[in-house]
Amino acid sequence: MSVLSKRWRSLWKMLPRLKFDDWMFPDNVNRCLLSHQASFLQSLHLVIDSDFVSHMHTGILMGIAFGRHIRELVLYVNGFQESFTFPLSLCNCESLETLTLGHNVLIDVPSPVFLKSLRTLHLDGVEYTDDESVVNLLSGCISLENLVVHRVIQADVTTFTIAVPSLKRLTLTTEFDDDEDSVYVINAPSLKYLKILGDKAYLIENSPELVEVSLTDRQVTVDGYPIASYVENLLRSLTSVKRMSLKISSYLEIKFPTGSIFYQLVSLELYTNKAEWWNLLVLMLDSSPKLQVLKLNGKLSGENNHLASMNWDQPKNIPGCLLFNLETFMWKGCKRIGEDEKEVAKYILRNTNRLKRATFTREIYEENNSQDMFENLEMVEELESVVRASKSCKLVFESTLWSLSNYDV
Repeated sequence: MSVLSKRWRSLWKMLPRLKFDDWMFPDNVNRCLLSHQASFLQSLHLVIDSDFVSHMHTGILMGIAFGRHIRELVLYVNGFQESFTFPLSLCNCESLETLTLGHNVLIDVPSPVFLKSLRTLHLDGVEYTDDESVVNLLSGCISLENLVVHRVIQADVTTFTIAVPSLKRLTLTTEFDDDEDSVYVINAPSLKYLKILGDKAYLIENSPELVEVSLTDRQVTVDGYPIASYVENLLRSLTSVKRMSLKISSYLEIKFPTGSIFYQLVSLELYTNKAEWWNLLVLMLDSSPKLQVLKLNGKLSGENNHLASMNWDQPKNIPGCLLFNLETFMWKGCKRIGEDEKEVAKYILRNTNRLKRATFTREIYEENNSQDMFENLEMVEELESVVRASKSCKLVFESTLWSLSNYDV
């Protein structure tokens, strides 16, 4: 358009959002920012190759962007050079509302920052000098509401402390090769939504407002046998949540003290393709007297091998939530519901007095497959023959076409 009309040549200078991917010529980017004429820079997205762009040029560029009253900054540093240290002089930006730092970026903060307008912070595989740098960075974000932390090989931080009074959403992801001795301490009195992926020690000191929690651990084994992960201790801190999703690699040893009751829990999602999952199901039903929605999900990693050998033993006493509160039951994601799984389904149908709807969703490999159709018909007939405790309960049977995209891997 600039070739066709001269008036287009300068219009880009008023654009509020600029994005530079894998740039190798810092002088050109500097000139673009210096030529920018909008009253403020809404967003700047930079992907830098440190093998071609010096840290000095990167720092200069940051200074120019912050001088333009930037609202959102996304900075990813790639390459094999030493990490780019985020400049301390830029840690007092009053206009910055969203900050994403990724890959080869070093957080070295010897004293508290002051990012009073920052509401969203993403730390994607960055490095930290020490425990204190984490504390100084987060404590200076006095308006922070959304924090996403992804850690990979972080041996420099032993205790990752998240003490942010304003924080509402927190997502923590740790990789396999993260430091085994690291621990997360969460002190966030306004926190409402918590999502955790990984096996670490988590200590929740103060989060009374938690509403929704999603826990996904990694497979932890000793001599080839699965062991209980952080989940057992973490569950003890989550007795006030209303909605919970558990995607756990092993349920063999999970237990918590008698009296640990989830008084506020109304919705539970439990993934069912790992050994002994029914132990936690019974435990959660016994401990959740107000539960209204139960979702059993047969897919987690594409493996459903454990489903065929459950050896289900029904509870000695009917859980209170089945007698008085459960209204919705869903079981989805299974390619095949075995005999023991049917017994679980039948137990719930027979003993849930207020159940309004029970939905069973099977995954099939191909449409109009005769074997799938036969198995589905067999399951429908068997479950429909169950005498239900709730006369108003509606049974729904569905099928979805299987695809790899259906799985969390």
